[in-house]
Amino acid sequence: MSDGIYVYCIIRSNGEKKSFGNVGFGGNEVYTIDYRDFSPVVSIAPIKKYEVNEEEVELHKNIVQSVMNEHSVIPVAYGMVFKNRKLITVAMSAGYKAIKKAMDAIDNKIELGVKVITPKDAAPDGKKEECRSDFLEKLKSIASDSKELKLFSERLVLNASFLVAKDKINEFSVEVEYLSNKYDYLKTQYSGPWPPYNFVDIHVLSKKKGGFR
Repeated sequence: MSDGIYVYCIIRSNGEKKSFGNVGFGGNEVYTIDYRDFSPVVSIAPIKKYEVNEEEVELHKNIVQSVMNEHSVIPVAYGMVFKNRKLITVAMSAGYKAIKKAMDAIDNKIELGVKVITPKDAAPDGKKEECRSDFLEKLKSIASDSKELKLFSERLVLNASFLVAKDKINEFSVEVEYLSNKYDYLKTQYSGPWPPYNFVDIHVLSKKKGGFR
């Protein structure tokens, strides 16, 4: 099996190669390749079809999370591996406008998740819609953007992600705490910070989902 270059995410470029350590697939170095004012964050990895493998998906996510500690990141879909550097350049050129638009939208922002859940043995309650509206109205007023996600359980009152500027994280967290105390008969799950998975097209380097070029 031959090796290619695997892309984890994209950050703004400062014109210098940056290393994030030997934490990539196979213990290979994770580093940046510059393309104009952006840098794909990459490592050497086998050219193969990356099936959904829990360990490999976790490694991919952990690297993106680690890079996010220092940079605004555009996460790239799991399994994006290129045969060589030239093909990455071609993909970056083709996706440049989308990448620039995405970075403008998420720069200096992170994703935070809020779920509101009805406890298992709770009595039927008619205030669920009021609670949902209250959470959305108050949190949307602080966030830059929001996405309501699938209610995958009947017990879910709200499942939403919010794009929040880094200087508003504390204000957002205080509001989440206030609302969870206000509706303390419901359970609130607050998660993050995450890379902005729900607010960018993570397939910016490919016309198809998964696979290699």
